[in-house]
Order: sequence, then C-alpha cells, then structure tokens
Amino acid sequence: MNKLDLIDKRSILLESSQSMVDTAKKEMRKLNDSERKTFETNISAIKGIDAEIEKAETEMRKDVKIVNINTKKQMDKRFNLLTAIRNRAEGRSMTDEDAAVIDAGKAEMRKSGVTAEGDITLPLEYRTSITAAGSATEGIEVVAEDKFNILAPLRNALVTVKAGATFLTGLVGDLSIPTYAGTTAAWKGEIVTAVDGAGAFGEVNLKPRKITAFIDVSKQFLAQDSSSAEAMLKTDIVNAVAAALEGAIFGTADGSGVPCQGFFNVAPTTSTGAVTWKKVIALETAVDTGNALMDNLKYITNATGRGYLKGAVKGTSGIMLLEGTELNGYPILATNHIPNNLQSGTNEAGIIFGNWNDLIIGQWGGIDVLVDPYTQAALGMVRIVVNAYVDAKPRRAASFTTGSMLVSA
Repeated sequence: MNKLDLIDKRSILLESSQSMVDTAKKEMRKLNDSERKTFETNISAIKGIDAEIEKAETEMRKDVKIVNINTKKQMDKRFNLLTAIRNRAEGRSMTDEDAAVIDAGKAEMRKSGVTAEGDITLPLEYRTSITAAGSATEGIEVVAEDKFNILAPLRNALVTVKAGATFLTGLVGDLSIPTYAGTTAAWKGEIVTAVDGAGAFGEVNLKPRKITAFIDVSKQFLAQDSSSAEAMLKTDIVNAVAAALEGAIFGTADGSGVPCQGFFNVAPTTSTGAVTWKKVIALETAVDTGNALMDNLKYITNATGRGYLKGAVKGTSGIMLLEGTELNGYPILATNHIPNNLQSGTNEAGIIFGNWNDLIIGQWGGIDVLVDPYTQAALGMVRIVVNAYVDAKPRRAASFTTGSMLVSA
C-alpha cells in the first residue's frame, strides 16, 4: 500500500471515529460497549498506519542527499506548509522542527499584542538558506544556493505598494503618525507685532483590523509532496489576504467599522461623468492645490476604466487619452478592486490620482492559518482559514483625489 492509500485509509478511520463521538455527544451519552470497541480498534489501526507512513517517509528521506561542507553555519530545516496542514487535518502532530517554526510565529504575534486564533501562525518573511561550499564533484554543482520563504511578503501582492505606498511591518500596538500643517510667516510693518505662525499638529492612527478568508483544497492536493504544489498554496494564501485588504482600501467603508476607510467612502466630485482631457487635468490640479504634487505620483483605476481611457479621444486631436502605460506623463496601474458601480447610474469606473508614498499600510504579526478538516469533509476537501491583522490610511488626505468615468450610457 502506497503513502497516498495509507493517508486515505487513515482519514476514513478518523472520520468514522469522530462520527461516533459526535453522535454520542449529540445524544448526551457515553460510547456504548460496541462503539467503544470499534473506537479502540480504529485508534489502534491509525497508530499502525502512522508507523507505516513514518517508515515510508524515512525511506524517502534516505534517498535525499544534502551536501553541506561548511559546518560553521547551521543549516535550518525547511518548513513544509503542506505537511503541516496535512498533519493538522489528519490529527497528527508536527515534527519538532516544524513545531519550533510555528512556535516562533506565535511568539511574534504575542509580542505584537495580537492573539493567534488558529493553530498555525506563520511569520511572513522567515528565510533560510541551504548552501554547499566546496570544490567540484563535492556537491557545489547541484546545491549552490537555495533560498525560500514560508510565505512571500504580503506587500508583493498589493498594487498599492507597487504604486509606492509605504508598507510597515512588525508593528506593536496602535500606530500614531504625527502630522504638521507647516509654519507660516507674514509681512508686517516695522513696529507691528508678529503673529503666531505655528501650524496645527495632528495624527493619523492605525490599529490592527482582522482580515479573514478561507481556501478549500482537496486532500489529494495536500498529499502532493512537491515544491510547486506548496508554492501554489502559499501564493493563494497571500493573495487571499491581499485581495481582502485592497478590496477595503478601494472600497466604500467609512472606517468606523471593521474594514479600514476606503478611498470611495465618499462619492467622487472632482471629475465625474463622461471623460474629457479637462477632467483628467482636474484630478492632477486637485492634488497640486493641496501642495502634494510630489514623490510617487500615479493613477490607479480598474480594467474597465483603463480600457475606456485607451479608447477615448483627446479632444479633436485624434490622440487617445491613454497611450501606452502613462496618462498625461504619469504611470497608470489597474486593479479590479476599484468599483465600477459609482454615482447614481452605477456605471462609472473609479479612478484615483495621488502621491502613493502618503498611503500607509501597516501589518501586525504574521498570517494565522486555521485548518478545518470537517466543514467540507463530504467533498474530500480541507478548509484553510487565514487571518491577518492590517490597517491602511492616507497620511495626508490632500495627497489623493478620486474621480469616476462614465463607461456606459
């Protein structure tokens, strides 16, 4: 019996045992003699299967040779996310090495004042390297350097960060960013008293807000012991959190609830309706008027809006508003998290222009992974629930202006 068959057999026995226990709980009774005997038989069989699986994995590890001539540096064991999730789903304990990595993640969350709700807490950028130092024929040809992440950094999946947003990690407690309106001076006569030119101080506050999402994966997928399968799962986890975060950043929430305040919490007024060159310039002028036309200036819209700009003519010149990847000399990015249903006609695509360095995104701790083997058990699926603690807010409101483009009548 191969490893996959053993895992399936173990899952069937585990589900049968769990079903008996659940039934007894529902009927508010203990297991009867027949159920207890079956339960004990199942547990005994599961232990035997675990031993066979461990034996098979040991034999597989014997075939893998890792060459590391440089003994001065300790080589970290690679953490395997698929294995950890599979073990949780099947009720098995993790290896000591994997548990140490998970414990480190939980310690990081506790240090940040955030309590992990799940059973696997992953630091986002835990890195290790496997190196081989030596001469030819000693392994250097095949193992030069192998670097990997437990999870790719969340910021890599955010279009706002690609635009230039400031991404802060390792936060502890609420974050307060001081703001200052600037000192002013005035002309006065020779003996006229000077006026107070001190600007007003303020602050922008960020606090950890929980984002949660789930991914359903098949048990067969979890049994795939390959780097490509694990990379796919890691990418899906990060993208799920990124999608929820940017959905809120470009959404309509006012920030008083759980989601952070979205750019479109107030309907755009600067440039709306049918797009004209004059309205494009108005977006830039609004930021310039607030003395924020500096640093990382870019447009962000959605695919519909970008497509519309490519087909809109600039006055009577025959030139399109958007040609290439720039709009009036500024780069333009697209994400479908920006809504299409703005204004009363619900057919206007949003567009934002601004200095994206002034958008602050904060992250507390790592990503919490909760393995749920029961909800989708009938479909042969395991539900992976992920939680992250983030917040986002513009440092200066004047650095951004929103508009909407009528893309259909």
